[in-house]
Amino acid sequence: MVVKQEAKNSVCAGCGTRFVCGAVAGMRVCWCMEKPTGFFVGEAGASCYCPMCLDKRISEQPSLGA
Repeated sequence: MVVKQEAKNSVCAGCGTRFVCGAVAGMRVCWCMEKPTGFFVGEAGASCYCPMCLDKRISEQPSLGA
């Protein structure tokens, strides 16, 4: 069963940390769906970011309306 669990892990495009992406793991929802949307655009073809890297990238974005 270890192989099956590894298949559900994603690797962060920012830091290389392994984490569970709900979409990759086949879940109906993912933790990232609770994050603000609409202003952060990742690089084309890039993998997901882990929670810490995604939070960092979101905080680095200029405010909407600024």
